[in-house]
Amino acid sequence: MSKLLSNTVRFSIADSDFYFKKIMIKTLMENPFYMLLNDCNNGHELVNRIYRRQEDVFIIELFMPVLSGIEAIKYIRKNNTETPIVTYSSTYQEDMAEILSKIPNIYYCQKKSNIIKDIIKGSIASDGFDYDKYSKEWEQQPLAVQNYMERQKKGQEELSPTEIQLMKFCYEGYSNKEIAEKLNLSTRTIDTYINRLTEKLGLKTKLHLIRFCVENGYYNSSM
Repeated sequence: MSKLLSNTVRFSIADSDFYFKKIMIKTLMENPFYMLLNDCNNGHELVNRIYRRQEDVFIIELFMPVLSGIEAIKYIRKNNTETPIVTYSSTYQEDMAEILSKIPNIYYCQKKSNIIKDIIKGSIASDGFDYDKYSKEWEQQPLAVQNYMERQKKGQEELSPTEIQLMKFCYEGYSNKEIAEKLNLSTRTIDTYINRLTEKLGLKTKLHLIRFCVENGYYNSSM
């Protein structure tokens, strides 16, 4: 797969998960050389906005309403076999992987913002990401993903309502001081709670906590 001749990456994205898409766009736009061309909610919107070949990469979720990702990919490939497409699903889909393997310039990965970012940066824009190695690991993941999901589910079941509320406050953009005021606690206490929560979930920063909140659906929790 060919690499870009410059650092500029123009991308179009189609994903029906509004909040994940929001995180994905924000993650990519942290790079000043990345440019969003189309922000679409499904495959139908995407194929109707493609007027000429201008994207450096398409980012497409496989399973969407109205027109699925796989159908959008097939449509794009009728007239454009060169532009790389990063497509993803929450868990490895063997039947989809088989179909995608017959389509040129496809990167299939897990629905995680950091993985997608690394593929675009390291495989499409440069040579810094070993996609072949990742792909082989991804192929082996049905059981690994199941075990991971079970571990995640167990860890999430152990989250208290207060911890979930803390994550939601972080996602909504409140500072630790503002969260403390809402819960009638000291800022130091909130600092401690958030540090403990990130450690409990194996995360590093408050930003990672926000991504965890979005990618695991807690922003939509009634708790």
